[in-house]
Amino acid sequence: MDLITTALVAALTASASGREQPETRQAYQAFKEALYQKFDPDSELAVAINGLEKKPGSIGRQKVLQEEIAAVMADQDSELLSAAQTLLEQINLLVRPSPQPLERPQRSASFINRSNELARLLASLQPGRVIALCGPGGIGKSALVAEAIWRLAPGNAPPGPFPDGIIYYNFRNQSRTDIALEHIGRIFGESPKPSPYEAAERALANRQALLVIDGVDQADDLAGVLAIKGGCTVLLSSRECREAVVEKLNLGPLPKNEAAKLLQVWGGWQVKTDTPTQRVCELLGRTPLALKLAGHYMIKQSISPAQLLTWLETTPLVDIDSFQRQMKSVPILLDRSLSQVSQTAQQTLAVTGLLALAPFDQAVVVEALNTEANPGLLSTMRKIFKQQADEKVPNVSIAIRELVDYGLLEMVEKRYQISHPLIHAYAQEHLPQPVQATKRLATFFVSHVWEQSKLGPEGYALLEIDRPHLMTLLTECLEAEDWEAAYSLATAVEDYLDRRGYWTERVIANEAGLIAAWQLRRPSEGAWLGNLGDAYRTMGHTEWAIKHFEKALAIARQSGNKHSEGNSLGNLGLAYRDLGQIEQAKSYLHQSLTIFDRINSPSADLVRDWLDELEEE
Repeated sequence: MDLITTALVAALTASASGREQPETRQAYQAFKEALYQKFDPDSELAVAINGLEKKPGSIGRQKVLQEEIAAVMADQDSELLSAAQTLLEQINLLVRPSPQPLERPQRSASFINRSNELARLLASLQPGRVIALCGPGGIGKSALVAEAIWRLAPGNAPPGPFPDGIIYYNFRNQSRTDIALEHIGRIFGESPKPSPYEAAERALANRQALLVIDGVDQADDLAGVLAIKGGCTVLLSSRECREAVVEKLNLGPLPKNEAAKLLQVWGGWQVKTDTPTQRVCELLGRTPLALKLAGHYMIKQSISPAQLLTWLETTPLVDIDSFQRQMKSVPILLDRSLSQVSQTAQQTLAVTGLLALAPFDQAVVVEALNTEANPGLLSTMRKIFKQQADEKVPNVSIAIRELVDYGLLEMVEKRYQISHPLIHAYAQEHLPQPVQATKRLATFFVSHVWEQSKLGPEGYALLEIDRPHLMTLLTECLEAEDWEAAYSLATAVEDYLDRRGYWTERVIANEAGLIAAWQLRRPSEGAWLGNLGDAYRTMGHTEWAIKHFEKALAIARQSGNKHSEGNSLGNLGLAYRDLGQIEQAKSYLHQSLTIFDRINSPSADLVRDWLDELEEE
């Protein structure tokens, strides 16, 4: 789209959406007058402008205007191009949403000193820079980052150096960069068209914000994030610093005195900074997570540092160097702590490994641990709705309390979550999953999505909290080749993701549904292809959409499904309308209308409306 058409469409879209300010309207009128001074107000160009004013969102009318501008070579007039650029800048300044996000990570309740590292990190957070805080897992990177952010922005307003706010994103639950960029674009009111990368780039243009990115080791394209940052500052938290950054801050173990103080915090103030305490800290590599686990263990077992030391001296930690201790102390302590808790507590932690690293409701674990031999998806769902009194349910409340006491879980408002990513990874890699846990979790969330979706906006707000779990569990179902659970969960979340505008995740859900349909030999392959095409069309990838609609059409004709055939033809008509190929669009829509009339489908009226609009183009 040429610059003049882009400016006119942007101004008229602002007016149609109700976001227009008087200054924008005045700028639009001045630009239109400049056009009419060069070209006759009764010309075809003027007719095209007037037509677009009636329906700014019409792709066909935008295409007509673009063709008229090219016909009179207005797009080669330097004065008009300069005026169009000015109009666009004014629209962006006056109309674009100006949120000031303050996405601050959860602050650690036991942050100990780190005064030198904190001061250095705060001094590094200057506009336009990229800083990476590096160190092994459990060393305290996230806690230091959180403390720095809260020191920088303790109130409800963005800090002075970053007037456009703070954005926080964690890659630990989802490695796809396009989802992270869609999140950034959405915060600033940008839809992910034609891609999340370009949406985020538009969102960050001319902005001075702080992007805090955690778990970057999991990101599939961190370079893509850094490429679109504009003038924003980026703070990365990473185990290894591999990206080209302005500054790298390596975070090492706690100093001896700070390590002892932290062990006192977690182990109780009866812990003294004596020789056994110092030796315990050394064997644990002086890493905050290991000291936290050790402190909880001492309190729960009512033992002293000297007694803990007696056990530690029997572990492999004695014969390895300091760096290796930083890597191996946490798994050794987790093995020890879990050997002291009940089987139900062990199973509870195993179930949380199937979920995202995010707060979860206790009821989720209860359902996953319901004892029933080989339940099917439908029979388990019936149990949820009937809530049978004779169902054997382990005492999950007591199990969760055990895990909290040992520092493995923590309470977040009225929910719980695993207290550290290393513990989450341990649960995934080392704990056997309860039989049918994935299926039971899928069943629980399927019914949960259905129930909340019926409530509209109120229910969607609750689903926002569980969205990380929904997407993580969908992946788990695919990896476990539980096609029935994957199919049901994808079906449940597809409409919710569509309505909430999570387009990239909607594509993921539909791809999962399509894979499951193939494996189950379900006749719904065409419907999933249609959903994928619709998602791509919404995102502006019209060519991809057409390929999926054509595949869906072929399947519908092969199976004789007239309703699906009509849907596919209608979707193709809309796709070609988006491309500005009006005659092709009309052809497909007329074919769709013929089928819908023949089968008395209510969709016929909708297709007629689309055709009426095209007739006006």
